[in-house]
Amino acid sequence: MSDSSALLQDPRQRLRPFLFAGLVVVFLGAVAALYRYGAMVQSEIDNLAIANSDSLQWTLAQLEVEYFHMDGALLRATAENPASLAEFSRSFDIFYSRVHTIMEGRGFAAIMTPEVAAAEIGHIDAFLQRTATLVDGGPEALGPALPALRDSAATLEDDVRTVSLEGVREFAKHAKEQRERVFSSLMLLASLTTALLAAVTAGLVITWSLWRFGMRQTGSLTAAKARLEAVIGTSFDAVIVVDHEGKVLEFNGAAEKVFGYSREEAIGQHLNDLIVPDHMKTAKVAGFKRYRGGGVPRIAGHGLIGLQARRKDGSVFPAEISVTATRIGRKEIFVGYMRDITDRVAAEKELIDARDAAMAGEQAQAEFVAVMSHEMRTPLNGVLGTLELLRETPLDAEQTALVASMQKAGEILLSHVNNTLDVERLDAGKLSLTREPFAPMSVIEEIVQMQAGAAAARGNRLIARSAGRLPEAVEGDAMRIRQVLLNLVGNAIKFTRDGTITLEAEYHRDQGQLEYRVIDTGIGIPAAETERIFDDFVTLDPELSREATGSGLGLSIARRLMRAMRGQIGVESDPGQGSAFWITLPAPVVLSLPEAKATAPAALARAPVRAATVPLPCSAEGGAPTRLPVAIDALVVEDNDINRVVLCEMLRRAGHSFDEARDGVEAVETAAMRPYDVILIDLNMPRMNGVDATEAIRAGSGPNCDTPIIAVTANVLPEARSRLEAAGVCRVISKPITRKLLDQVLAEELCPRLHQRIALSEAGPPTDPETVPLLAADIREELAQSLGPEMMTQMLQRFLDEGDTMIAALTPAAARETPAETAALAHKFAGSAALLGAERLHRVLKDLDLSLREAEPGTSPGGAAEAALAALAPIWAQTRAGLAAVPAPQP
Repeated sequence: MSDSSALLQDPRQRLRPFLFAGLVVVFLGAVAALYRYGAMVQSEIDNLAIANSDSLQWTLAQLEVEYFHMDGALLRATAENPASLAEFSRSFDIFYSRVHTIMEGRGFAAIMTPEVAAAEIGHIDAFLQRTATLVDGGPEALGPALPALRDSAATLEDDVRTVSLEGVREFAKHAKEQRERVFSSLMLLASLTTALLAAVTAGLVITWSLWRFGMRQTGSLTAAKARLEAVIGTSFDAVIVVDHEGKVLEFNGAAEKVFGYSREEAIGQHLNDLIVPDHMKTAKVAGFKRYRGGGVPRIAGHGLIGLQARRKDGSVFPAEISVTATRIGRKEIFVGYMRDITDRVAAEKELIDARDAAMAGEQAQAEFVAVMSHEMRTPLNGVLGTLELLRETPLDAEQTALVASMQKAGEILLSHVNNTLDVERLDAGKLSLTREPFAPMSVIEEIVQMQAGAAAARGNRLIARSAGRLPEAVEGDAMRIRQVLLNLVGNAIKFTRDGTITLEAEYHRDQGQLEYRVIDTGIGIPAAETERIFDDFVTLDPELSREATGSGLGLSIARRLMRAMRGQIGVESDPGQGSAFWITLPAPVVLSLPEAKATAPAALARAPVRAATVPLPCSAEGGAPTRLPVAIDALVVEDNDINRVVLCEMLRRAGHSFDEARDGVEAVETAAMRPYDVILIDLNMPRMNGVDATEAIRAGSGPNCDTPIIAVTANVLPEARSRLEAAGVCRVISKPITRKLLDQVLAEELCPRLHQRIALSEAGPPTDPETVPLLAADIREELAQSLGPEMMTQMLQRFLDEGDTMIAALTPAAARETPAETAALAHKFAGSAALLGAERLHRVLKDLDLSLREAEPGTSPGGAAEAALAALAPIWAQTRAGLAAVPAPQP
């Protein structure tokens, strides 16, 4: 079709150029009219300005004329001629009036300025005031003054002429400026009017464009409607449209197939009567009613929803529906898309059944691992414990070697059990990680101390060093990091002989990453095997020439641990050149080590701190307790005869006495008879397990309701530990146990109680605080050397801040109402004071702690406590001032 024929068929296309030309003509005409109007207005304004200016200028000109009239009358006036005096008075009044018209008229304000003629007007006004007095006095006063008046009037001629000329000049200038301002305003008005016309024109153009757009949209909507009808008609999903009352407005072909109704049958019917199952009809009707009353819809607008639907034959099937509410005019309609999901539900049920079966298998596997761990650890505990007891008996050289071999084999078997259990816990996501501050360098230094002997046995040198400056403390799980590094160091020792093994620590501050490297000079690893070594049960030794034993789980556990800590592990190695294993993990820098360790920070394993009180009786060199100083009385609860005999024999050889119970029932009955210093209890036992037995002992009011209970169990899973701790167990140790471990655990748990008992029994009258030094400079200096200036400053400031809070809480009222809590607070504060060398404060706090230990709530704290409380505030003030005055430590 040609362009001409197209224009003939569409009149709008033919009219568009004419419409645009008409708009341009209108716009140009408006501009011309505005210009002409502006010029005319300017002319009229000029005329008005000229007329006004002429009037003002005539007034100024008359000023000079009237001055000369007055001056002439003054010259003609004589005292003997009253008529001449009267003529002078009239001309003076006219001149007076003209001057005051100029002075008081708003039109003459421009000439009253100092820059124009204010001074001259002032001279004239002064003359007028003097003369007016004489004129008002009559001929008697005026006659004699005529000669003086003539002299004064003569001096005004120049002033009058100046006022007249300068005024005319100023009026001309102001008139010109006024005309220019008015003209500018008119031009601005014209510009704004032009802009308005342009905006109106643009609005017309836009309106025309919108009209054309609307025409196109109408065509598009018509086409879209046709397409939508085609899509709905051919859709595989059932599409049902209903009005606000639930009556069907549209029912597509897919809906006919799904529900069995024809479109003609469905249109106009209520939805409940067509597809809603009988048991759901009441709820649907209530839902429609609630929605029409302004309620929130529960289906419309909530995406895909699963429900049941009913076919024409009455059968019910699972369906998936999505409903959208929309408005057409004032009426609201609902469009629903529905799909029969019978096959999908069946498939999902199969998947769920398969998942449940898999989870049941995993649960069974976890339970199997836990049971096997317990069952293997229990005999291992007996074997290793018996071997340890056997080694303490007289043995010849051959017997000693055999016992050592058995001990080594048992330890290897225990390592395999532990590795298997770790893999199960990591894969099941049951591993619990902690995030606490620790010193990065202390981790590898401890490993060097622990593994130095094993390394030296193979002729190796084990060293630790830092690459660059390390932060004093970072946050992470130091125990798990140590576990990974121990595995890497152990492997390095196994595969290195007469070489060097280096542990390096480096901190990448830009990434907040802590990196450790274990570098050895051993046999190395082929490049093709560097990834495979992290798989389960992989060992690279030839089977018949293995030098080192192992389960092949160590590196796979290390990789699992690093992933759990959001870190990475890798290796670089060449055969014959050694290997370099590395781990990196996020470890943000923290300001200091945990507050709970303030009296013995982890970073100060080497910090000498002098005890300010009586040393703990069971401490080794003032450090952690290792053995009990006195014999104790224990209750051993264990169903396995071998383990019970071994545990009791360990207690007997340590000089302790004991009673035995074979299950939880016997434990509860025996614990009810008499008090014990400690109860050692197993977890899995017949009749009553360790958890229930512990709860029963704690729940009663018997002699052992507060006795320390230590669980000795082969079940080391976190769930078991949590259950025991929740029941009231104060410590959980894993089988197998050694006598050294048993002695250490008993000392750690019982020494504080024994120390308190001894302290209370031996404590005499409170020490006079004035006999104790206020501050011990040597303790503080040693601490500063160990911590470094930055951490020492932080610790000192924390002590001062916390001290203010604690002193405010240590009051007589608190000691009377809550003596136990007040004693605990004093004990905590005393430890911090001892660390920083505040000896006098420490002594007073210790006296307060000991005097409140046995106090009852609601009673008077007693003389010793009252004396300590009274001395506390002044001693704190002295201590605070002394510590604040100490110079900051220098690096």
